[in-house]
Amino acid sequence: MAKALLLPASLGDGHKQVASALRNVFIEHGVEVIEVDCFRSTNFRMARCLEYSYEWMTRYTPPVYGMLYRMTSNLGPHSRLWKATSFFSKPAVIRALEQYHPDIVLQLFPNHSLARLIWQWNRPYLGVVLTDYSIHGSWFHDNVDTYFFANEEICEIARPFVSAQAEVVISGIPIRSQFHIHDSPQNLSKNRPYILFATGGRGVFPHLRRAIVIARRVLPNHAVYVMCGRNEVMLHQVEGFAVNDPDIHGLPFVNNVSSWLRGASFAVIKSGGVTVSECLASHCPMVIYHPQPGQEANNAAFIKRIGAADIARNSEEFYTILKRMKSSSQRTEMAFACASAARPDAAKRIVEHALQRLKIR
Repeated sequence: MAKALLLPASLGDGHKQVASALRNVFIEHGVEVIEVDCFRSTNFRMARCLEYSYEWMTRYTPPVYGMLYRMTSNLGPHSRLWKATSFFSKPAVIRALEQYHPDIVLQLFPNHSLARLIWQWNRPYLGVVLTDYSIHGSWFHDNVDTYFFANEEICEIARPFVSAQAEVVISGIPIRSQFHIHDSPQNLSKNRPYILFATGGRGVFPHLRRAIVIARRVLPNHAVYVMCGRNEVMLHQVEGFAVNDPDIHGLPFVNNVSSWLRGASFAVIKSGGVTVSECLASHCPMVIYHPQPGQEANNAAFIKRIGAADIARNSEEFYTILKRMKSSSQRTEMAFACASAARPDAAKRIVEHALQRLKIR
């Protein structure tokens, strides 16, 4: 039986969701799957400190995060910074290789632990799955066999970073199997149209109350549902808003995300790569409110370029955009753009490509 080693990280929910999607497809193909969070496996307390720092920075000081992201985005594969940052995770990666002897390794988080590893004769196939519609230099190193990109546009941007021996596959970003269903949208709001606020698994959304008030003012015939993820504080806040407006509803962490997206008139989202891919697969028009600097701002810019979303950088722009979203023809055009760019079978493409490469090695 072939073995696949998945290397995600716990900084944000997206990498874990991608790992879950790939794991399920590998298992369907009879492949044994091992998943290792190389940061937590090396030093759990240090990893939690890193995760807390990331969450605090992206929640409370996003401009600082964006500045750091931009400053390092063009550093090449041989940057000393990447070598230094991989020092923390490398022991767990090497230990996993020695313990499990995988045939396939897929990196789901930027990490240079394998960049300068001297392989033995039974070298595994190594793929890197980028989880955003954005390019950052930390994803790239010389030991990679295949890069799996979200779309053709970022493939062109990435070419200066890709080594001559590596191949590039346009796969999309892996998402859960529930997004493969193409049945008719099901309205989950008792046949009343609704706007869905998708805040991500961590439940992060800037100026939430202000955005909800504007949405209710501009589209009073629409209910508002807020997916609060694991953020219980946000859920209690939304329940507080609902005391004065029964058409506002808070949702705790839900699994049937596809059904909620397919039934919505449109979604107001936090533009993580996985959330964007889920909206595309659900043919759900998007409005990005106050995009976070860094990869999320790049994701937002991409989906606006293809016509699947609009971006509101402040309350005034949000108000103007929602007035446009009243038009059913506007929403239909955006839904068509979503359908054209969607790749709901990304996990299947990646797994089958990796298994095919394994056969010809």
